[in-house]
Amino acid sequence: MGTPLGNAVLAGAATGLRSTAALAALINAGGRGLPAPLAKPVARRAAAVGVVTELVLDKMPFTTSRLDPPGLAGRLVFAAAAGAVIARAAAKPALPAVAAACLASLVAAKAGHDARVAAAERFPALAVALVEDAVALGIAAAASRS
Repeated sequence: MGTPLGNAVLAGAATGLRSTAALAALINAGGRGLPAPLAKPVARRAAAVGVVTELVLDKMPFTTSRLDPPGLAGRLVFAAAAGAVIARAAAKPALPAVAAACLASLVAAKAGHDARVAAAERFPALAVALVEDAVALGIAAAASRS
């Protein structure tokens, strides 16, 4: 979307699909808005491990729904952090970006859940999950470009 608010919406949407995707993409891009500890190489490695772990755990039968309160709470925390980083990089107030990212995260979590359930009725569940992974990572990458 190109604007800080637009990027915050993208980051929130990616977070709604995969909670760690947007913040990890921002860390990997080494954006200006990152707090100093998140700009270090060890943070990039930790972010990559977090994303890979989430992508694997998402496919496990014991994984709870993203719509359960803990899943939504985690998404809101990660979306808020991503929105704040995006706003900070653009020297803009954080609140609008944080609010936009959080709202987009909630909408995407519900839409992604419903789309995945519907698609899994017609296609193999693993294939549907992998497509959702690709969409989430692509949106996160777009959000991290400034």
